[in-house]
Amino acid sequence: MRKVFILSLGLGLSLFGMDYQRFKAEVLQHSKILRAQNLSLQMQEEANRMLLRSVNPELGLELGGYDQESGGTEMGYAANIRQRIRTGTYMQGLKMQAKASQLLAKAYAAQGKAGYLKTLEKLYTEYVYESRMLKLLIGEQKLLQRVAGMVRARYRSGSDTKVSYLQAKSEASVLGAQIFTARAKKEALYRQLLSIASLEKDVILDTTFIYPVALPGIKSDKPTPGQQLLQAKEKLYESEYAKYKNSLQSYSIVAGVEEEPDQTIGRVGVDIPLALFNTRKEERSLAKLKMHRAKLQNEQLAIETEAQKRIHLNTIKALVIQYRALKRLQREQQELVTLLEEGYKIAKSSIFNLMRAKNRLIETRKALLKTQKEINEQTIALRFLEGAYND
Repeated sequence: MRKVFILSLGLGLSLFGMDYQRFKAEVLQHSKILRAQNLSLQMQEEANRMLLRSVNPELGLELGGYDQESGGTEMGYAANIRQRIRTGTYMQGLKMQAKASQLLAKAYAAQGKAGYLKTLEKLYTEYVYESRMLKLLIGEQKLLQRVAGMVRARYRSGSDTKVSYLQAKSEASVLGAQIFTARAKKEALYRQLLSIASLEKDVILDTTFIYPVALPGIKSDKPTPGQQLLQAKEKLYESEYAKYKNSLQSYSIVAGVEEEPDQTIGRVGVDIPLALFNTRKEERSLAKLKMHRAKLQNEQLAIETEAQKRIHLNTIKALVIQYRALKRLQREQQELVTLLEEGYKIAKSSIFNLMRAKNRLIETRKALLKTQKEINEQTIALRFLEGAYND
C-alpha cells in the first residue's frame, strides 16, 4: 500500500513539483525517524508500569519431625506468606517519578522532532540554493556564449582581436566545469533530503525558498527544546526528593501457620526496617542539589536564548537591507550591460568593459541568491529558538 502511495505521489507531482509545506506534510506522516522517536514514549509508558507495579508476595514452607516420648516421630509443617508494602510517601514519590519520566521522554521526543524539522528545513534551503545557483550558472553560460558569439563575429570580420575572442571563449569553458560541480552538489543534497525524509521514490521538489525576504512575523513564546528538557529534569529531581523524604520506604506484613502434633499456631506480624544508619539524608541532599543545578541551568539558558534571538533578528534585518540594496544594484548593472551590448554591436564600446560589467552583474546575482539563503538560515535558527518546531 505504501509503495503504491509513494509511486502515485511521484507521478502526481512530476508535472507541478512539491513545495516545502506539502513535502513537510508527507515527511511528518511517513518519516521512520519520527516514528522511532514516538516509540520511545511507548517504551517509557511500559517502564512506568514496571516501576509502579506491586511486589510479588513471598511464600515460605517448612516441614519438621517431632520425636514423641513414647517413641516414634510425627511430622509437622509451617507455612507463611510475606508481602512487602511501600509506604504512602514513597509510593507518591514513585508516581511523581513516573510522571516526570514520561514528561522527560516527551521532552526528548520534542527535542528530536524540533531538531529533525530544523535539519530538514536547512537541507531543503541548501537544495533550493544549489538548484537556483545551477540555474544561475546555466544562465551565465548562455550569456557568455552570446558574448563569445558577438566577439567571434567581429573577430571574423576583422573588427576585433583574436585575444578578445579567446578570452570570451575561455570564460565560457571554465563555467562548464562549475556547472558540473553544481549539478553534483544539487544531486547529493537531493538524495540526502529524500533519505532523511524516508521517501523511497523520487519526487520533484519546488525550488522556492521556504521563507521570503522579510522580517519575521509574530514570534512564538514557547520554550525551546532545551528549556523543555531542563524543566522535565527538574521535575524528575523533585520526584527523587519526594521518594527519599521519608527514610522508611517499605515494610512487610507476614502471616503464617504452624501445625504441630498437639497444636496449631497462627501468626500475623509486620517487619519494619529500622532507619538507624541509613536515613536517606544523602539521597535527599543530592536530589536538592540536582534540582537547584537544573534551575540555574534553565535560567542561564533562558538568558542565552534571548540573546541569540536578538542576534538572529538583527542579522535578518541587516540581510534584508542588503538584499534590497543588491536588487537596486542589479537593475542598474543590467541596464549597463544592455547598453554596453548595444554599444559593442555598433563598435562604440570595448569588449573588456562589457565583460567587466557582465561579471559584476553575475556576482551581484550570486550575492542576491546567497543573501536569500542566509535569511532563510537565520530565520530557521530564530524559529527553533522560539519553539516554532515544538508542535
